[in-house]
Amino acid sequence: MVATPRRGPRPMAEALNQAALLTRQQRRLLDALVDLGKPATVVDLSREVDSHPNTVREHLAVLEDHGLVTVATMPSTGRGRPRKEYRATAGSQGAPARHLVGLINSALRSFPAETAHHDGYRWGQTWGENVVASGLLDTKEGTEEGITSLMADMGFAPRPLQTRPACLSLTQCPLLTEGQEVPAGLCDIHQGMLDQVIEKKGLSARAFVEPFAEPDACRLTITVE
Repeated sequence: MVATPRRGPRPMAEALNQAALLTRQQRRLLDALVDLGKPATVVDLSREVDSHPNTVREHLAVLEDHGLVTVATMPSTGRGRPRKEYRATAGSQGAPARHLVGLINSALRSFPAETAHHDGYRWGQTWGENVVASGLLDTKEGTEEGITSLMADMGFAPRPLQTRPACLSLTQCPLLTEGQEVPAGLCDIHQGMLDQVIEKKGLSARAFVEPFAEPDACRLTITVE
């Protein structure tokens, strides 16, 4: 298959993957630049992280290569070389995810009340098709393990319960927004996704989501037939 040249901006996930490759010192420098929320010079950053400017300059070169910072050369205001200012290309940690979740919740609230659950389920089915096409579900170690790993990868922080059939306590939800009412259709997205994944993969299994079945979690029951 011939790769199609990419047009437009790179996916945010690509930037996150690049950030995962950073050393502790590089991550600390990037976090400091993000927290500043404005362009900064090497001298500024060396003070922020209490490190030698040459060391900071080396780390900034790596961050620039990864596309995590941009650099601009400012006009000279006197003698000496023009100064360079660095800016992080991403917002504060978790900010992009919060904005995306806010978008999803806003879209769900636009659904008519009488069709919200059905519409959410259909969204989930489409999501499930993308999951299968992306090869994100690996069942080589078994269906239960594959679904557990998938839910962990999506951010649900599953905690296995010692029961049969297998149950997972989903202790996080990547689509919830803190302090806001859960919009109708949100939980149906998860169910639709799982049903579609199981159907498209041809698995002899069922997965049933029980929203808020526990004090601090939802419950996912996996039945392998």
